Amino acid sequence: MSESQGPLSGIRVVEFAGEIGYCGKLFANLGAEVIQIEPIEGNPIRRAAPFYKDIPDKEGSLQFIYQNTNKKGIVLDIENEQGREIFLNLVKTADLLLESFPPGYLNKLNLGYDQLSEINPRLVYTSVTGYGQNGPYRDYPWSDITALAMGGLLYLAAEGVDLPVRAPDNQAYMMGALHAAAGSMTALLEAEQSGRGQYLDISLQECVACALENAIQFYDLEGIVRRAIGSQEAGFGFYPCQDGYVYLVAGMGNNVNLWNALADWLIKHKVEGADILARDEWKTPQYRKTAEAKQRFYDIFVPFTMKHNKTYLFENGQEQRVTIAPVNNAKDICEDSHVKYRKFIVDYFSESLGGQVFMPGAPFRLSQTPWKLGTEPPEFGQHTAEILQEIGYDTKQIQEFKQGGVCIVAKASS
Repeated sequence: MSESQGPLSGIRVVEFAGEIGYCGKLFANLGAEVIQIEPIEGNPIRRAAPFYKDIPDKEGSLQFIYQNTNKKGIVLDIENEQGREIFLNLVKTADLLLESFPPGYLNKLNLGYDQLSEINPRLVYTSVTGYGQNGPYRDYPWSDITALAMGGLLYLAAEGVDLPVRAPDNQAYMMGALHAAAGSMTALLEAEQSGRGQYLDISLQECVACALENAIQFYDLEGIVRRAIGSQEAGFGFYPCQDGYVYLVAGMGNNVNLWNALADWLIKHKVEGADILARDEWKTPQYRKTAEAKQRFYDIFVPFTMKHNKTYLFENGQEQRVTIAPVNNAKDICEDSHVKYRKFIVDYFSESLGGQVFMPGAPFRLSQTPWKLGTEPPEFGQHTAEILQEIGYDTKQIQEFKQGGVCIVAKASS
């Protein structure tokens, strides 16, 4: 097999993780050899929209492409006795196993941590599930939205008496992938020193709860059940502008410097009514929290913002030390001059699709051993024959496995 390059070169990861595939991507794009195992029916992400040119195809899911760059892929039925044997032989060569099956599933197949650690004592075995491997919820089914709900983020995302709000796509899965990657890397470092691997139990519910900022501490210390802050006082929150919304942080407790900068900015622009914002009562949160203050500020500020777009308000406001920022959507991010300067959005030509594909790039910058996008995601069964040969199976055996439905071998690799 080809040698990978990068800070994690020499680490082999076996991934059977479905929706948690971003975890393996973090390893793959830093040089680890990541072998994604797909079930016979395929990784469910292959069926996830959006698709390249809006044509549903198991090779065209843009989400699958994003999560699986630089990986190798095989298709294997581990419920088949021969498939389990292949899986065991592959795990013998691995440093890390990533899996997201329901608790107990792999144990029933004699593929749990106790069995695998006997044949590979250095193996780090990471399981990502909805609620973890024990406790009263462990066998409950889960999805991204149930993890967001049970972890508290749906409630926290809205304000007042609003209904809970879901962030789009699969935020809980991404949180789980990030925590799994950090935990797995820690365990790999420990295994390098001790010579022994260990088992990692990742709960999506707990990963989401970690993202609640200080909501749990508010409840613990003050008995307050937090929601989104919203517009608690004048000069704080979302305000409409010419092409969307901006977020303003000028009214924040007793910080008069923030408020003074805003008032001076508006006065310089000769905004009608702005001079009253320099009065002493506006510099106290007690007044800014009143309904009268909120409405008066809105009536002064919004006619000004509606004359300008997000970029102008942001850049001009920053020059005047005003804490204001655009509320960006995906289009805004892709077209943002700062994002472009840092080359965060990666654009490459996909040979398999015959067209350009772009996606978020490195989530961190290493000066000496940088992240590399690497190769395209594996086609369905692309590396099955190659990997099986590498772990000791000959062409005849692989053909028998293929005919018996144990594995799927892509035509290009058969």
